Amino acid sequence: MIASQQGANRRVQQIVMTMLLLVPFSPAQAQWFGSDWFAEKEPLQVSVDDAFINVYSGPGRGYPIFYVVERDEIITLLKSRTEWIKIKTRHGLVGWIKRDDMQFTLALDGSKPEFPDNKQADYLVNRFEMGAAYGDFAGADSLTLNAGYRFTKNLSAELRYAENTGQFSDSQIIAGGILFQPFPEWRVSPFFGMGGGTIKTFPSSTLVQTEDRKDNILQASLGTYVHLTGRFFLRVEYTNHYILTSRNTNEEVNEWKLGFNVFF
Repeated sequence: MIASQQGANRRVQQIVMTMLLLVPFSPAQAQWFGSDWFAEKEPLQVSVDDAFINVYSGPGRGYPIFYVVERDEIITLLKSRTEWIKIKTRHGLVGWIKRDDMQFTLALDGSKPEFPDNKQADYLVNRFEMGAAYGDFAGADSLTLNAGYRFTKNLSAELRYAENTGQFSDSQIIAGGILFQPFPEWRVSPFFGMGGGTIKTFPSSTLVQTEDRKDNILQASLGTYVHLTGRFFLRVEYTNHYILTSRNTNEEVNEWKLGFNVFF
């Protein structure tokens, strides 16, 4: 039993080291307006690189144009709302411009500023996540519900509840974990996770009387989010479950699942 625990500890250490090695240490990419992911920073300023850009009194074509910013005028970007961006002019006037008009602006260093897809704008500022997934748990049908909270753009905590229905036994898993998403702004964004919890197993055999079991479980996950639209994502995931049984040997179960998640 001691050897099994030592093996489990080594497995956890390997998972942690792998995740640390995957953290991107390359220089930071250009900051995208609206994608600072909850961090406080100075508003982005750009200069107009066209004859003029119309400024509307509200975020929509139904609002009147009340001002025009001209070439080389510096504007401050305050807020993003899907197809519109709220700005402040050098004279202190506040209004809205079309997101498409950002192609006619330059960063103050002369480069073209990059902006996230407007379909991702809502997702980039949401912290909470909920989802459901269906999959295969070593031959058993698996249904998983998850709820998460994003601390930073790369790191989030997650709670999971799963029910697995098999031919010889059923099981329930309650677990928590940490997810690391190195490139959350990508449309297809990989993630890595680790966590632990408990698993309850209910044997369904009628030939031999067996008792229900409750064991601790360690989990290591690899998967990807695929952005569909707005706050909605497809989530594909592979999870390795390492079950710490009360017997002389522990168990290892692999699971594949596919589901949908929403951020809010």
